[in-house]
Amino acid sequence: MKKISTLRKPLLIAVGAISISVATVAVGQAATATAPINEVKAAAQSKITLEQALAIATKAVKGDVISADYDQEDRTANGYYDIKIITNNSEHEVKVNANTGKVIKGDVERLDKEDLAEYNTMKQAKVSLNQAIKKANQTLKGTVLEADFDMDFGKPVYKIEIGKSNQIHKVVVDSMNGNITRSQVSAADIDD
Repeated sequence: MKKISTLRKPLLIAVGAISISVATVAVGQAATATAPINEVKAAAQSKITLEQALAIATKAVKGDVISADYDQEDRTANGYYDIKIITNNSEHEVKVNANTGKVIKGDVERLDKEDLAEYNTMKQAKVSLNQAIKKANQTLKGTVLEADFDMDFGKPVYKIEIGKSNQIHKVVVDSMNGNITRSQVSAADIDD
């Protein structure tokens, strides 16, 4: 068996220690890159905002947007916007990739009587969905996660969810005058 010089032993030990350190750092970074994040952080890291996704979707399908929301994929930074657009009494589902802006057209369904009545009520609104989003986010300056038209205690409203830090702000905007009628804050968890 060949003897290793006394000078080479410390050098081999040092090289071995550095190799182990580099491997440990690489594993740690890989774990961090795939570590679960909450929906607020994922949406904030997206290259496309909900407002931009609305513009992209309405170029692909002409009509009235009734809802839009950010959907996170597998608790990672990847996601898409699921947008519902009404055209000719049919609801079109349009998905917009939150990082690339790529459009995927989905299902088309005819509106039933109840949905048609709600849509006709939305058509009478004095405030648009985009205006409601701006109003709801005016002071927060957060990331819009969801926006949709709804009937709230018999009144036509827009419900807007905005993420900021680790909180989700749920804001209700009157569709006739643009006033904020209610807001609520909750903590964003990993499953949001």
